[in-house]
Amino acid sequence: MSTASELLALQDLDLTLDRVLSRLKEIEENLEESDELKASREDLSEMSGSLKLLKARQADLEHDVEDVSTKASEVEAKLYGGKVSSPKELSDLDADLKSIRALIARKEDTLLAHLVEVEAAESEHAAASESYALVEASWRIHHDELIQERGRLQPEAKDLTSRRDQAVSGIDGRALSLYKLLRDRKDGVAVSRVERGMCQGCRITLPGAVLQKARVSSALVQCVSCERILLVN
Repeated sequence: MSTASELLALQDLDLTLDRVLSRLKEIEENLEESDELKASREDLSEMSGSLKLLKARQADLEHDVEDVSTKASEVEAKLYGGKVSSPKELSDLDADLKSIRALIARKEDTLLAHLVEVEAAESEHAAASESYALVEASWRIHHDELIQERGRLQPEAKDLTSRRDQAVSGIDGRALSLYKLLRDRKDGVAVSRVERGMCQGCRITLPGAVLQKARVSSALVQCVSCERILLVN
């Protein structure tokens, strides 16, 4: 096998290894929680906090109504219990009861309006919770698929690396240096096949002298246009 052929075989390994390593890097980056999942969780957390505050306010309002209702019951018991006989005291108790009942009505209206707000918040929270569950389930499925793909690619990368090391060990050092230099400059493609007198790297028709040299010379011959190493079959 010529040096150019060895370098082409090495290039095939390198390009495959590049793709595998690039995909593994991409997988590692995508294993993190998605922005969509984080945003959905944050929305749910905010709604949970707001709902908790509304529930606490509801409890306070219900307690207020209960306290005032208890006072109304106490005044009503005095008014109708028969123990108070003074007309003035009875009149005062009746006025107090009316005032307390009016206060109860106002507090119940406030509570009712708040309950409507709580109900709306509960509905929004339920929708956010359902949305988060769907987003999380979708992300987890994708996450598990990435884990499985990583499990398949890691042994492949290890095998390719081993094969590459073995291939490199048999290639001339100067040829290998040129190959590495061109790989860096030419987007990973340092060796180009020649088909019908044309360099497949840059699609330029090669001079006859260059073609002849590439066919018979044991030294590496480079394209006069793109400088890639030429391999004539």
